Amino acid sequence: MNQKNTLEELRHRKKKILQEISTVDDFRQGSLSPRYRKCGKPYCHCAKEGAKGHGPLWMVTRSVEGKTISKSIPKESIEKTFAQIDTFHQFQKLVHEYIEVNIKICDAKLKAEKEALGGAEKRG
Repeated sequence: MNQKNTLEELRHRKKKILQEISTVDDFRQGSLSPRYRKCGKPYCHCAKEGAKGHGPLWMVTRSVEGKTISKSIPKESIEKTFAQIDTFHQFQKLVHEYIEVNIKICDAKLKAEKEALGGAEKRG
């Protein structure tokens, strides 16, 4: 396979990845986990030794500019939220692949320029 075909294939893959990114469904960054809390009332079941506490209260947590942001998620939205987080990971994977393809395109162009200059020096 010659360099030009490789470059064409890389450009085709780049377009294909962008098409895939454009079809990615709604997504959410972060992690979803159950939280339990103690209410502080000494007579409550949560005050007993070894008790988990009240809950679970589901929280999605993410970092924004170095700060942790948490949002409570209703029980009926837990499955949807897990799916949104999975979709975010798919999006990240596509973006990483897009970056790698772009680097390969730049490397292929660099190599082609170097070969063109090397050929010109031999002729000159």
